[in-house]
Amino acid sequence: MVGLGDMGTGHLYGFDRIPEECEITWVADPHEQNLARALGYLKHNKPQVCGTHEELLAHVDDFDAVVIAVPNYLHRDVALPFIYLGKPLFLEKPVAPTLAQCDEIIRAAEERGVPVQIGLVYRYSNVYTRMAKELRQGRLDDVTMMWCKEFRDPFPPVDWFYDETKSGGALVEKDCHHFDIFNWMIGAKPVRVFASGGQHVIRNGEDVLITNHYTHYAPKAIGTSTIVDHAWVTVDYDNGSKAMLGLCMYLKPYNLMDEGLEIGLIGRNGGQMVAKKDKTLDIFGGADFTKEHIDLDIVSDSVDGGHTGSQKQRYAFLNTVRTGERPFADLTVGRNALLIALAGERSIKEERYVYLDELK
Repeated sequence: MVGLGDMGTGHLYGFDRIPEECEITWVADPHEQNLARALGYLKHNKPQVCGTHEELLAHVDDFDAVVIAVPNYLHRDVALPFIYLGKPLFLEKPVAPTLAQCDEIIRAAEERGVPVQIGLVYRYSNVYTRMAKELRQGRLDDVTMMWCKEFRDPFPPVDWFYDETKSGGALVEKDCHHFDIFNWMIGAKPVRVFASGGQHVIRNGEDVLITNHYTHYAPKAIGTSTIVDHAWVTVDYDNGSKAMLGLCMYLKPYNLMDEGLEIGLIGRNGGQMVAKKDKTLDIFGGADFTKEHIDLDIVSDSVDGGHTGSQKQRYAFLNTVRTGERPFADLTVGRNALLIALAGERSIKEERYVYLDELK
């Protein structure tokens, strides 16, 4: 495992809890504090420790696969050596902060036949897999409109998140998840994006104390930020469907509204389906004018209250390692979500529609 920040520690914890399925043999992180904190969560594994991924390359016979959870700007440089060695990868989202780096990873993986699973965790969530199942069964007919309300507290107080050249921007780092859900549920090709965004609170050149409710990093003043802290993003698909995302990154202390993260759909039959807080799914209207609340298992896809789908994605990765099966959240899926995010970032800067073909 390479990288033991917030995400890497979560993966360490999750894989450690399934000792019958895997063994964690090595971990790498350059920060002693990260190593000490993360290793304290282990119950079933005693991995060897090193500081960098380069050091791991001297021990390739000790591991069958690699989990990479480093900052976005390091994804390509860390992933490529392991791909060249033929090691299956779990690579946290986004694939990379730029399309050029993303495509470099894809070319290397395809040339060597190496499976790479991207950390688009919602693809493994019981809530959203059930949403997709209801759509396959025709509950809404074709999906014509979608929305996502992602109103939340800021990114953790770590400098690279706030540097667009390193993170790719807020839409790339945060909302590739939600753009992927749009692609998955609508099932069509995104064509163009229009976005409006800026800096309301976390403004470049002004010190702002950043707190985040899920990170292990202590609050810190951030004075340099080249990313947006809010945006509205619309996505047009080639079948006429449309999706909109609203992003706010400065709630305090975090989103306390009843609906939390809200993702909704409207179908051609006039029906609506809404997921809230990654926990509930309700269907309204349509041909039979019904209201239906769907009871869901929101426990088994995570571990100890972790992110929806987080543990299920780890089991899926282990299956890919064993069988070579193509991951559901593969590099193509990751690239398609990244395209929308990058188009949104450009649209904000250039104040115009951006066609995805411009980026390819």
